[in-house]
Amino acid sequence: MNNKLSRRDMLKVMGTSAAGAGIGLTIPGGLTLAEAVAQGACEMDWTPTYPAFDKYDPPVEISTPYIVDAPFPEGDDFLNNPMHNRVSEQLGINYTIAWQAVGQERTTRIATDIAAGSLPEMFAAGDTTLSLLIENDAVADITDIWNATASDLVKEKKRYPDGDNWVSSVVRGDRIYGVAFTYGPAWNVDNIGHIRQDFLDSVGLPMPTTVEELENAMREFKGAGLCEFGVSACQNLVTWYNSLDPIFGAYGSMPKRWIANEDGTLRWGGLDPSNKQALEVLRRWYADGLIDPDFFTYGEGDAAQLWQGSRVGVWFAPWWIAGGGLRSFYELTPGAQAAIMPTPAGPDGLVGRAGSSTRGTGVVFRSDIDPQKIEAAIKQLNWQMDMHVNWTDYQQYGEFRNSNGFTQGYTWEFDENCNVVAGPNFPDQEYQFVNEVGFGFPYMCYPEYQADIYADMGEWLTADPSTLNSAQQFLISQDAIVREIQYYNHVFETRDEGYVDAFLGANTERMTELLPDLNTMEDSAYTEILIGARDLDAFDQYVEDWLAMGGAEVTEDVNAWKASIS
Repeated sequence: MNNKLSRRDMLKVMGTSAAGAGIGLTIPGGLTLAEAVAQGACEMDWTPTYPAFDKYDPPVEISTPYIVDAPFPEGDDFLNNPMHNRVSEQLGINYTIAWQAVGQERTTRIATDIAAGSLPEMFAAGDTTLSLLIENDAVADITDIWNATASDLVKEKKRYPDGDNWVSSVVRGDRIYGVAFTYGPAWNVDNIGHIRQDFLDSVGLPMPTTVEELENAMREFKGAGLCEFGVSACQNLVTWYNSLDPIFGAYGSMPKRWIANEDGTLRWGGLDPSNKQALEVLRRWYADGLIDPDFFTYGEGDAAQLWQGSRVGVWFAPWWIAGGGLRSFYELTPGAQAAIMPTPAGPDGLVGRAGSSTRGTGVVFRSDIDPQKIEAAIKQLNWQMDMHVNWTDYQQYGEFRNSNGFTQGYTWEFDENCNVVAGPNFPDQEYQFVNEVGFGFPYMCYPEYQADIYADMGEWLTADPSTLNSAQQFLISQDAIVREIQYYNHVFETRDEGYVDAFLGANTERMTELLPDLNTMEDSAYTEILIGARDLDAFDQYVEDWLAMGGAEVTEDVNAWKASIS
């Protein structure tokens, strides 16, 4: 007798004794649940498939840099794991290790390879390096292969040919030298407001929507002894995490960003007079103890301890703290409740935050590479893009995070009751097996990469659970994932609040020389004004000094770039 449940049988008994996010099963043949699991009676009630692909035979091999390490289970390695193997088995494309490095070592190795003429066949490079590679004919012109091979979906998502400057790093005139990408979901470091809802409830206040209301709430929090300070801050006032950028945005400008003027020219946002108003507010907050007096000694990560330890009631941070950061917070503080806070408006109703650039860098190919390898890589991009955008059709649920494989035994597994539960690599470790290899994550990313996924998942949250399979039910049973859906969708829906840097070119030689000192000057002036070491009117002197000490030349170079693309 066959005691293994068919998918149809499993669907019939869904929900009969459901536990958590999994499926309760009625097991035929008098088996106990433990016996059923032991005999392999647990079956998926979803069927993952792949986009059609004309597999290369013999296989195509492409050398590319790899990272140094990943959390491999015993027996797996970079060239033998579910993520690598599915590309090899489904497509007939084998990515091989040119060399392994991360961070600055990777950048240095690329520079060494340029000098030695020994570049990998496929790799990513930043703006300045890209310009050098293109100018010296070190990378291939892929225009003809791209136009003939890239799918309509890929061209749409990657914004070719009209990419609002997003693709400018890899395009020269009408020729294409690479494939643009973002290093993660776009709007990834837009800082949104987070506030302790339980503190608001305790002092009887509504959600603040203005800078004035926010200041009042923080004073009430501190006065009631709920927290030590009001808002988290670190040594970088406008940065990617624990930033104060929305306070500057409330007054109509943004430091650390090149901003477009009405005539199309660009200006450095740190010079705008409105920043003086924002500094006046922050200066008052600091003097009144709403900002930790030691904030200027903290890095971005250090400042996170302020809100994770309940020392503040307000913080500005990216959407992704909804996962690990808030998970740790709730473990440390049972009964606490954080909520998304609207970006606070200034006295004239203005709102703004330091928007993330939607542009990343580019994947390029060595100039002497076999053209078939370029074609194969772009065909993999077509395959990955189809699977990502149409992930629910293919039931490829790993696409919800960094294009994971969602593999049994890695991302998920069955428990003793045949429920789908988290595996040892949940939620997002599996992608690291092929991180920055081929056109997986992040090289296949595009600005709406995560928005496309979380739009679908947002619908699951309000759907009848009986219409969802156990993989879908499992994913939205995770509190952190539900928060991520909600937080990212909030960021995406309010993305127009962001001051995105309008300069997308490579730094000129004198920009490279002058900007470090100019940035140090600005950071010192802003911090010293905020803590009261310099008068508020010192801002005007800072503006004069910035222009006189090289800022005027930098602005000239930036606007020369702007004119060149106009």
